[in-house]
Amino acid sequence: MFSGDADRGQMEVWCPLIPLDQIQSLLQHKDDLAKINEAYDDWRASMRGKEFVGVKPGVFLDRIRILMIKVGVSCARNRDLAEATQSILSEALRGRALDLLSELPSKPPEKKAVKQTLIAFFTNLKFTRDIYPIEEIQNCLILPASSGVVSGFLSTIRRIFSRQKENRSSVKKKAVETSLLECTNVLKRLYIRLLSPDPW
Repeated sequence: MFSGDADRGQMEVWCPLIPLDQIQSLLQHKDDLAKINEAYDDWRASMRGKEFVGVKPGVFLDRIRILMIKVGVSCARNRDLAEATQSILSEALRGRALDLLSELPSKPPEKKAVKQTLIAFFTNLKFTRDIYPIEEIQNCLILPASSGVVSGFLSTIRRIFSRQKENRSSVKKKAVETSLLECTNVLKRLYIRLLSPDPW
């Protein structure tokens, strides 16, 4: 319990998992919010000892999904609240991820393509579901505009098509690898924030 800003009045429930601008809509569920807070505290305690250096994006997503499951279990008799809380949390995580992605450079075209790929990935990401990041990123993949462009000086049609195929395959592989690396960086920052006393 603490006093908020003048326009917010006094906070009746302390639940740092839910952003302050969203918690007002849930205050009628004070008892359940207390249980959500306990579940969040338990999750943070269980995650604090786990590594996050060198961890793959799927592991970060699994850890966040565990939090979503704990939220659901904590108010199992109130499915509407569980779904509302999971939705609020997902939107907050998605918004934070997109904020982080906005800081990535948009030049050269390769970096712009990675940025656009990850924006598409995080815009559609379901934090409550078990997913394979590499497959989802491949589905969202946006290749640089210059990929597949081959010099007009090649002497035969066969060489042109062969080179295009090789270039496109190589560019696609590199784009997926770079996107996964940047995705890991974003998820790591989201995860570290969730472990903090006030993530928002």
